[in-house]
Amino acid sequence: MGTQPPSRPAYDIPASLAAAADAALAAAQAARHQLGRAMLVAAAAAVRDILTGNDPAAPFDARAVELVEGEDGSLFPTGRYWTAAGDERTFTEAVGLTEAGNGIHDMSEWTAYLDENTRDVWRPLCAELDGRDGRPAYSLDLLRAAAVTLDEPEPARSDAPVGAMVDVMVCANDRDRYPALVDPTDQRDGFVKPWFDLDTVRRLAADTQAEAARYGHGSVDTVHVLDGMVDRTAHAVVLVVSWMYLGGERHDQATEVLQPNKVGRYAVGGHDWCWYALSDDLHPMIPFQPATV
Repeated sequence: MGTQPPSRPAYDIPASLAAAADAALAAAQAARHQLGRAMLVAAAAAVRDILTGNDPAAPFDARAVELVEGEDGSLFPTGRYWTAAGDERTFTEAVGLTEAGNGIHDMSEWTAYLDENTRDVWRPLCAELDGRDGRPAYSLDLLRAAAVTLDEPEPARSDAPVGAMVDVMVCANDRDRYPALVDPTDQRDGFVKPWFDLDTVRRLAADTQAEAARYGHGSVDTVHVLDGMVDRTAHAVVLVVSWMYLGGERHDQATEVLQPNKVGRYAVGGHDWCWYALSDDLHPMIPFQPATV
């Protein structure tokens, strides 16, 4: 019996398939990133509510909270947190067993969305801790989480203005302080965008690389200064490596070459590192309000 060739293709593929697929994937990624940002802010709000009894105006001193990764890859709170002074405490110690238990249960509804799908968003805000019962554990920086924008942040500019700058000491981890120039009008949620001279960038490079060696490269962005000579002229190239992006959807953003502004200063970290200005007595000023501008 002879085999007859088909008289026409069995079905047609729309010519617009590639464009439609790209658009759908981009929209899905944007949605995941926005979900991650919203859940980070929700997690920070939940810690505040637990410690203040749902009174946003009440004082509280939490700076970081422990989250443990479950078998499904999502994060859940343990009730362990750290104050701005670095003291370790628990929700139970702060508000009692019943309130702490209810708070952890409610908070888990938000942190469950901090999973593999949103890892590119939450992981840069976390420092890795010793594991809990064989599960990865992290310390979420609550100040940075609360300052996350709910919409996709605009790309950072490489030609920031150099006028109206003021000298100030800045910090991003309650420990290391660096001199910088900042524009008081260029703040995001009270955090400044400091511009450092090259000597200070070298200090940042040494400090971040030492911290990565101590805690692991997945816990900290590292700064690097590469020196070289071209036509008998010395040049320095400043790199920032976001190690936690490697292997994820944002792998193409894992390395960034920083360009100096017109006076040779570098905006290391920009607003994303949640730099805050310090007063003369080294107290955080969030937002930054200089005596004179």
